[in-house]
Amino acid sequence: MRKNATASLKRGDNAVKVVHDRPWHPAVTTLAIAALTVMPTLPAHAAVSTTASAPTPRPAVTTSPAPQPAFRADARLPQPRALVHGVADPSVWWSFDGRSARPRLVALGADGRVRATYTVTGARRWDALTIVKGENGAGTLVLADLAEARSGRGVLSLYRIPEPARPADGRLAAQPFKVGFPDGPHEAGTLMADQREGRLYIVTRASTSAAVYALPAVLNPGLDNVLTRIRRLPFAVRGGAFTRDGRVVLRAPDALRVLSGVREQVTHVIRLDAAGAAAGAANPGPAFGVSADGRRALLADTGARPMFRAVALPAGAKAGRPRPSSTVALTERSRPVSYPVGDGLPGGLIGTGALAGLGLLGLLGGGFYLRGRRRDG
Repeated sequence: MRKNATASLKRGDNAVKVVHDRPWHPAVTTLAIAALTVMPTLPAHAAVSTTASAPTPRPAVTTSPAPQPAFRADARLPQPRALVHGVADPSVWWSFDGRSARPRLVALGADGRVRATYTVTGARRWDALTIVKGENGAGTLVLADLAEARSGRGVLSLYRIPEPARPADGRLAAQPFKVGFPDGPHEAGTLMADQREGRLYIVTRASTSAAVYALPAVLNPGLDNVLTRIRRLPFAVRGGAFTRDGRVVLRAPDALRVLSGVREQVTHVIRLDAAGAAAGAANPGPAFGVSADGRRALLADTGARPMFRAVALPAGAKAGRPRPSSTVALTERSRPVSYPVGDGLPGGLIGTGALAGLGLLGLLGGGFYLRGRRRDG
């Protein structure tokens, strides 16, 4: 049995005892070296640090001058409910009349005049409209009955229509789909599409916040297609649209908020002055759109035959091609794209494994230490 060695150092009348404790167990030494070897594999954001993390950059807050009148709604479109620019012809705006129980699609010119109207067959009712690139780069109009999601199982109807190449009065056949929320009924308020990725999104409507859901890349006719929740927004959303460079412009009750991407942070807040409030900022009309070049947003007044007013948007980064892995056309033969949730394991799979390994090494080391004390005692 090994005893403690004690040495006495005398300094004046005081004696200081220095105790040499039991030697470190070889297994504990080996485990400590292994722990130090594992630690460099931890990613920087998973390591514990006493230094404060870098603050999130604050968005640039600006006040827009009085929105400039762009055009007044045509008499044949007294209460427009949407405004999306065409894919086949970006100078065409697609909209519909929100008053009718069976609305018709309307193609507007750049001056706001009706160029063509369409009766939609195969769609009973709908209250939202967007457009996305389909196969071969052709436009696909997407209609949705967002109000339907508030009841029952939180399932809503979605309809897909090939965009006419040239506006002309006629009839269009809609292909129906069913899409459901994964967490029960919601009040859905906004339907928007990312033209670069060919992806559709639904944003819920609430007084102080909103949630963003992605539609599946594969839409199966006749089956329930489940949405994926990808994020929460700490402000109310009353409309939204993507720009061609992938930014997102969201209309809040008091301002426009520009995000660098659907998963990214707000980079600009454009508050509207008193003139903007008179143009519907405080009580916005349902129609909202972003021009094809991404330089301006169009806001509609409330009431019959509203005036559409333009607000300049900040310049974005140079548009680039999206990653091939995330480019998905809206077809039944598309390959699904996964959207991982934002609250993942710390440091990812590797970082989490390393942390678990360190914890195991600590437990083993403590066990060896206690075993050595019992043996030496």
